[in-house]
Amino acid sequence: MVYLCAMLACLRFTLLTAFLLSVSHPLVAQQDSTALSRLLKDYRIKTSVGLQLWTTYSTGMKVYDAETSAYLSVDNRLNTELKRSRFSISGQPYKTIDFQIVAALDFLGRDVYSSTDAGSNNSASPIFRIWNLFLKWQLVPESDAAYLSAGYFVTPIGRESGTAALRSTSFEKAWSQNYLRRHLTGLGPGRAAGLQFGGQLHAENNRTHLTYEVGLQNPFFNIVGGNSEGREASPLVSSRVSLTFGDAESPTYSLGHKVNYFGKRTGITLSLGGARQGRTDLFRENLAGGVELLANHPAIHLDGDLYFLQRTARSGTTTGTTGYLRAGRNFNLPRQLVLEPVASYWFFRGQTGAQETAFATSVSEFSGRDTGIDLGANLYFNPNLKLSLFYALRQGSAGAGDATTIINNYYQQGGVGAIERGNYIGLGLVAIL
Repeated sequence: MVYLCAMLACLRFTLLTAFLLSVSHPLVAQQDSTALSRLLKDYRIKTSVGLQLWTTYSTGMKVYDAETSAYLSVDNRLNTELKRSRFSISGQPYKTIDFQIVAALDFLGRDVYSSTDAGSNNSASPIFRIWNLFLKWQLVPESDAAYLSAGYFVTPIGRESGTAALRSTSFEKAWSQNYLRRHLTGLGPGRAAGLQFGGQLHAENNRTHLTYEVGLQNPFFNIVGGNSEGREASPLVSSRVSLTFGDAESPTYSLGHKVNYFGKRTGITLSLGGARQGRTDLFRENLAGGVELLANHPAIHLDGDLYFLQRTARSGTTTGTTGYLRAGRNFNLPRQLVLEPVASYWFFRGQTGAQETAFATSVSEFSGRDTGIDLGANLYFNPNLKLSLFYALRQGSAGAGDATTIINNYYQQGGVGAIERGNYIGLGLVAIL
């Protein structure tokens, strides 16, 4: 964050200086403006601000009361929040090296008694955080075959995990990605520092494409203040291979994904992903593996993934499954508007027996069941500006486990503790500037 603030401050200072010079000395101002323009052009500096604003009405939310050992209903409520914001600077100072720095400010104004997922950031001094920070080096000039990335970024596996939230087509990202991310890194953002090797190979007819990625990262989980895996440590190794038929998802290799191409892509991408981390103080082995899908037609798009999770400790093994499936269709309207009805289903399925859920909780792993359905539509003024209206339905089950202690997003809320999460209707705005 220090580096981002410094870069923004320098840019602001440069622009202010140029303005003052233009007032006092037009010739100098013209020369300074030309130099600044040349710098921004030569380094291909780009800035972006993305905002996601929500107004939601929550129903059916309940909070556990330890004194009565019962769940008590809270009032249905209207809540307006800055759900997400992203502040990005990217550039290419050298022909084969580019960079990206993204900061985030999320959940500002969120009521923790609302039914929506995630934490809170309601303090007098909301917290900015680094979201992405990496350098990407093209190892073979003029070729898309091999890149080395270094920095702080999301683990490469998981279709929804690798899709930017502001580009997701459902009202909220499929919450299955949160289960995958926290299983792999211990944190909801799913980021960790490390290295990633990847590339994209294209057939001669440019209608078949192979993308590969291998990541080596060091997640910390919640051990020793969140800054170490403990006395025992192992890196997280993850890999993803994708085969695309038709148009490529991106003309060059990219660390991110999107879903709606607004009729400009016809193709299907099938992916296999897997990850493993060895012995730490928390577990002996942590595994994830699954499949991913993205299919685009000029009017219809379909995406999803399915991942199996496993964590082994000295006294046993716990398993779970999570995934999502989402479908949308574009309808072109007058004035270049696009209406996109979307249906999204996601789930988590974990252990439901009393002993099994207790063991899962002891190794900080999920258990019980959690299901979400999003139904609604987006109205696009352009690909970077949309209004959304959706209804989100949640269901959960703890089986024979203790719902007040299991690790499950349906039954737990940061800042509150044990809950039963309700449903909500939401009106949203996404603007990327």
